This record gives sequence, C-alpha cells and structure tokens, in this order.
Amino acid sequence: MDYKRWYKKFNDYAKNFDLKKKWIMYKYHHTYRVVEYAKEIAISLKLKEEDFDLAILSSLLHDIARFEQWTKYETYVDAKSFDHGDQGYKILKENNYINEYIESKEKQDIVLYAVKNHNKKNIDDSINDSKYQLIANIVRDADKLDIMMELCNFIKDDSSKLNDIIVEKINNRELCDNKYIKNDVDGILRALGFIFDLNCKYSFEFILKNKIIENKIQLLEIYTNDERLEEIKNNLINYAKEKIKC
Repeated sequence: MDYKRWYKKFNDYAKNFDLKKKWIMYKYHHTYRVVEYAKEIAISLKLKEEDFDLAILSSLLHDIARFEQWTKYETYVDAKSFDHGDQGYKILKENNYINEYIESKEKQDIVLYAVKNHNKKNIDDSINDSKYQLIANIVRDADKLDIMMELCNFIKDDSSKLNDIIVEKINNRELCDNKYIKNDVDGILRALGFIFDLNCKYSFEFILKNKIIENKIQLLEIYTNDERLEEIKNNLINYAKEKIKC
C-alpha cells in the first residue's frame, strides 16, 4: 500500500499545533520512528498485507493525543494531564475522524484498540481476538523500542542512588509503575524494565544488537558505583536471550 495519504492526513493534524516547540516536534519524530519499528516487526512476523497495513496505521496514530497533551499541559506525564491512550481513542472516534484513514469498521476497531492500549501497563484482554492482540502488541513493542533507544540517555539531576523498589522489580522481572519514578536514574531503570513487556522476537534481537542494556548501565555507572548494576545488566541480557530462544 502507498501510505502517503495516511502520512499526509497525520501531518495535517500535527500542523494544528506548534511544531516549533521542541517537545511537540519530538513526538512528531517519535511517531515516525515507531512506524519504522512497527514495519520491521511486521516484516519479521511475515504478516500478510492487510495486517501489515493495520500495524502501520496503528503505530502512526498511537500518540495522536500527545500534541494536545503538551499544548494544554506542557507535560507528557499522564497522571498530571490525561491518559494519552484513552484520549487518542477519543480523538479518533470524535466526528468519525478514524473514517478518514480507513473505511472498514472492523479494521477501525482494531486500530482504535491498539491506540487505546499501547500505553497501558496491562493490555485489555476483554476482546478475545488474536488480531486485536497482535496489532496492539506490535505497537507496544515499537513504542518501547524507541523510548529505550532515544530517551533516558542523560542524567541531569543530582541523584546517584538506585531506587531499591525499582531494582527489586527488575530482579523479579516485573514492570515498574510510574509512581516510583522520582529522577533520571529511576527513569533509566524503568526504561530498561520495559523489556519485560516486549512481545516479539525482533524486539529482543534489536535490544541485544544495539547494546541498549549495556549502554544504559554504562551511563548509570558514571553516576553510581552500586554493584547491583552488574547483576541487573546480566539479568536483562539473559532474559532477552531466553525470549529469543522461545
């Protein structure tokens, strides 16, 4: 499929906001990086064209609410503004905006489900349909890969101690809630923990190939000599290798 029409539609929407603002433009670029990750994941899964297209459209629209969020609140913290997955769903439903992208009601529902669920700690399992879950998981993976690659690459505050709660979560191979994030060190650890919410073999291979774990741990080691960092690194790398073998 030629995605130019979808891209133009999305770009026209984004132009309603001040793209000269750093963090609004960041989300614009983030969107297209997520689209590229989604493409690679879809290729790795050898999806048929129809499902491939759904993965692309869902990733293109996954953060559509972020532009409004920053414009109104100057934050991307959902707890301080609104749940951007829910708001994205609402934006696409209002005035049948989703219809301008795709006509099929069934396909619309799959895209809306992916947008609504891409940022949730636990994906909604009330819809027992493998295609809904597949597309949503591709978007969730693609989104997290970009966050792990592009964000959490610097520490600008004075914190140098590891958060014991987050460390415990990682060692137990669990996701960490936003409420525990107090500083940049916490944010980096939490981003590393995203690995426990990935679904696709490609995602784990990408993380290992690009040494994301090693690079983030190396950054943390500049600010703290906590011996637990080595254990965390090995735990995460081993987990990725295990998932690839599955």
